[in-house]
Formats: sequence, C-alpha cells, structure tokens
Amino acid sequence: MKVKFTGKELNLKRIGILTGGGDCAGHNAVIVGLLRRIEQANLALPSDERMELIGLLEGWKSLIRDPEKELDKIIRPLKLIDIEESFTVAGTILKSSRTNLFSKENIEKKMPNQAMENLKKMKIDCLVVLGGDDTLGAAGKLGQQYTFPMFGAPKTMDNDVFGTEMTYGFESSVEESVHFIENCRTTAESHNRCFVIEVMGRHAGWVALWAGIAGGAEVTLLPEEVVNLDEVIKKVEKSIAKKQHCIVVVSEGARLFDTRYPEAVNKRHQEMLNTVIADPKYAIVKARHEMPKKKDSFGNEQLGGIGDYVMAILEKHTRIEYRYQNCGHAIRGGVAHVMDRILGLRYGDAIFDFMKTGSFGVYPGLEADKIVPRNLLEVKGGRFVPQDHQLFKMRNAADYY
Repeated sequence: MKVKFTGKELNLKRIGILTGGGDCAGHNAVIVGLLRRIEQANLALPSDERMELIGLLEGWKSLIRDPEKELDKIIRPLKLIDIEESFTVAGTILKSSRTNLFSKENIEKKMPNQAMENLKKMKIDCLVVLGGDDTLGAAGKLGQQYTFPMFGAPKTMDNDVFGTEMTYGFESSVEESVHFIENCRTTAESHNRCFVIEVMGRHAGWVALWAGIAGGAEVTLLPEEVVNLDEVIKKVEKSIAKKQHCIVVVSEGARLFDTRYPEAVNKRHQEMLNTVIADPKYAIVKARHEMPKKKDSFGNEQLGGIGDYVMAILEKHTRIEYRYQNCGHAIRGGVAHVMDRILGLRYGDAIFDFMKTGSFGVYPGLEADKIVPRNLLEVKGGRFVPQDHQLFKMRNAADYY
C-alpha cells in the first residue's frame, strides 16, 4: 500500500507488530483488528502493494537479537485464518518482555541503533507497538531519532495512560478482580472474618476503585489518597458491628508513608507498624519490610505486599480475625472480557486508518467514544483518579451505614 511519509512515497508491504511490558487482555484483539483491515485491503491492491503483518516475538527483545542467527525466535508471520479467534483470549500470542532500549546501559551498548539495523535486515517498512507508556514512549523516541514510521496502541490494566479515556486490559482486570472479591466474601460471611484483598495499580487506583465499588467492598484504599489507618479501623469496626464481616480492597500502590501525608499520619503509622514488627507472629511482614526494593528495567519499583502490611496492622489493632489475599497476576489472564475485545479491535482498525492516511507517529485514544490520534512523543503515564471524581466519594460502602 502506497502512502506518504515525511513528504515521500512509501510502499508499506512488511508491517511489524510487537507487544511490550506486562501482558493483559486486548493485545490479541488489536492484532486481529489490524490484520482484518490489512487482508481486506489486499483484496483490492495490486500484487506489488499487498501487505503482510509480521509478529515480532517478546517485545523489544526481538529487535536486539540477531535475525541472521535467531530468526525463528524473532518473527511470526500472521494470517487471519490462523489467529482470528485469539481476540477472545487475554495475554499475547506474540509474547512479551520488559525490555528498555533506552536504559543507560542499553544506550551505551547502542541498542536503539541495533534495533533499527535489525528492522532493516528484516525489511520491516513500519512498526506497530502495543504497550503502556514506557513501551509507547520508546516507540516515539525510536521513530523520531531514526525517522522511522511508527504506530502504537495504549494498553495497561491500570488504565493510566494519558490521551485516552480507557486503555484495553482495564475492564477485564476489573471483572476478574470483582469475581475474586465476591469469592472471598462468601468465606468472610461464613466465618465472620475481614479480608484484605490487594489488587494491581502502581500509581493509579482505577482497578481498585472500580472493583472495590462493584464488589461492594466496605473500604477501598487508593494510591491517590492520604491513607489514614485510624479512619480505616473505624470503618472496619463499623462493618463488623453491622454485618460481622468486612472486605478491604487495597491498590498495590497505596502507601503507609508518604511525604505528602501530614506528619502526624506518618508518625502514627510508624507506631502501628512498629508494634507489628515487634510481634513474632508477623515475622513475614518484618522480613518483607527489611528486604531491599527491586526495580525493573524502566526504573519502576516492583510493588506488591502493601495488603500484607494493612492486614497485619488492622489485625493487631482491632483483634478481629483476618485473611490477606493478593489477586496478583490472576486478574491479567483468562478470557478477554467484552469491552477489551471491542476496544482492542477498534484500536487495531483505527491504526490501519492512520496508516492509510499517512498519519504516522501516533496511537489511538478514546475520547467521548470516538477514536482520535495521539502523538507518541507526548505519551506518558500517571492518569490518576481525581479526588473530585464521582466514584472517589462512592468507594467505601461502610460510609453508607
């Protein structure tokens, strides 16, 4: 297909596509949505303009391998007849990795240059990158630095990419989180217990917010709020007095301590934590607290475990029986729920439209139910839950009785 790129005619024939970062529902739907349009267009194109979609395996890692020696580990030619049903499944048929081409170490190793050389060796005419703000940001940098045609699609179960009202992967993670919460509630009711349930959400608490409300959680703790455990204790005790059970949902990015918290809150939380760490019963919490924090290749702190802290402190200060459960990666996988199937297919369809009109260096965003092009160079994370959002004030069921 002949299009215009930087004022010159470009014949797009081999289109590469990769998925980067954490897996989620909707990746496969984007691939199918784009491939549908490619194969449809091929029916009317002359033979020298027909396109093929080439899957690049394991995200950016595919472009720093040697295609002359490891081609079978790098590419997967894609045919619609072979993958057309994959859009109903979460995960990614192209596999993924957290590979940062622009880390200090990889820049010193000239990995971006190697990636571009490998694209040329494989005769890739343009690249479609599916991922969150880190993955899309790398696509923007690479496209600008080497004047290479790039497209993106915004994924993240956290729903925190600027430029779109919803990312694919979010709705399925909420649905799976709600099922997890509901399953825990039956046990909580049966044994008069309080469950502390941790869900994913690094800096943005959209998953916890939606799942907490939809799952009827008595308390939901978000990264965007000042967590005050004395207030949490009051809500839990209120719930136990009314119903003899309680569900507390905690986003993995929620914090006990923060520089933006009032000094009195940080001090109080430290006192609470000290009583837990001093108790041999909570040796696991103490060990977790003393472990060094790990970071991924993009410099993001690897989270997980805040629910363990919250559970231990609540149990120590309320004398109610508790259980801690972490949804973890379970809410990433399984089936792709309806919204993510539709959204992924729409994004793939939109990418082809951008391609056809020569609108390069963009990714599709959802705005008032319309797809609009967003600049890859402007992508970033941190689409937080605003405290004036309607759902923010609705998040704690205990406030209503």
